[in-house]
Amino acid sequence: MTTREDKITQNIALFQDEASCIKVLNMLSLLSNKARLQTLCLLKEGEYNVTEMIQAIGCKPSIMSQHIKLLSLAGYIKGRRQEKNIYYSIVDTKIVNLLNFLQVQYIKGNGEEI
Repeated sequence: MTTREDKITQNIALFQDEASCIKVLNMLSLLSNKARLQTLCLLKEGEYNVTEMIQAIGCKPSIMSQHIKLLSLAGYIKGRRQEKNIYYSIVDTKIVNLLNFLQVQYIKGNGEEI
């Protein structure tokens, strides 16, 4: 039987690896911005172009461009050109899983916090 101390040691060991710890911290840092979090939640539902994202989130085009760049560089989203528009979507399924988890843990069906 696993003791409490064994479980604590195992849990702490998960983030002892410097690279893994930095990866998680970088991901959480990206999600700590309201507009980026909203952008990812929107893209979780499907592809959107920049104009649609700006309208849905309500931020300035220059700000949205910065957020798209950061999320793209992190490998969380990608763009697909169709005529004059670029449609963005999430490519990292871990982000979708995390967003789903956060939604279940912190948001009720009507958008109220638990």
